[in-house]
Amino acid sequence: MKSVMVTASNNILVYRVAYFSIFILSFIVFVQAEKHLNANGPFGKRHEFHNEPSPYACNRGAGIYSSIFRRRNKVVQDLQVSKTVYMSSEQIQVTWTPISASCKDDFIGIYYIEISLIAACDYFDYEFVQYKQSNMSWQMTNLRRPLEFRYYSRDHSCSGNYSLIAKSPIIQPVNYNEPTQIHLAYGDRIDQMYVSYLTNSSEYIPQCQYGLTSSSLNYHKNGTTITYTASDMCEGKANQWGPQAFIDPGYMHTILLEDLNPSTMYFY
Repeated sequence: MKSVMVTASNNILVYRVAYFSIFILSFIVFVQAEKHLNANGPFGKRHEFHNEPSPYACNRGAGIYSSIFRRRNKVVQDLQVSKTVYMSSEQIQVTWTPISASCKDDFIGIYYIEISLIAACDYFDYEFVQYKQSNMSWQMTNLRRPLEFRYYSRDHSCSGNYSLIAKSPIIQPVNYNEPTQIHLAYGDRIDQMYVSYLTNSSEYIPQCQYGLTSSSLNYHKNGTTITYTASDMCEGKANQWGPQAFIDPGYMHTILLEDLNPSTMYFY
């Protein structure tokens, strides 16, 4: 059975398939929620511990380029992408022409577009490129910013620093203000339920419309909005801004639904 979740975003009603049921004895809640990536990287890439792009384990905030080694004298190629506008959890295919002198730790990473091209290790996530590989798939997360893919390979017979080999066109989300991370939680009473989600804006009062059928969302409740910044965190890397440290979480909206009837299915 399906229903809709409705929230205001840039004066547009955004619909999401979901429902919940309340049982007076078992207190079970059913919800069709968005799938979590739950891998090692924020874009679903799995990484073994300490298996990061070389040579310095990518722990330099300014990247790993050094004047000790000359950078490759190569024209930057194009990474081809299957789409430049995406929805959350949508797959983007990245393709390229394999380079002849590849290294075993060549990698493709995803970056804010303002990150310097020599800051090879200031990525959000990465995947190593296998020998003669020419494509890979990325499951997208809405970071609410323009992004790009970059291919890096090492200089000096694969023992030097990373140089940029190729980069993609700019990619961006369909909706920068998309409601994400939609969750349900119990209230303090049996007739209460919290609805929470994230957006990129605090301009509008959050609202949830709900009812007993998907075509009759006759009730509505307004909620509250909060956020936090790096300065609210206790210690590094959490209190430092950066792609592998603190990332702007957006705004968290919470709505309390009350006077719900036990053993009743609601659509919202």
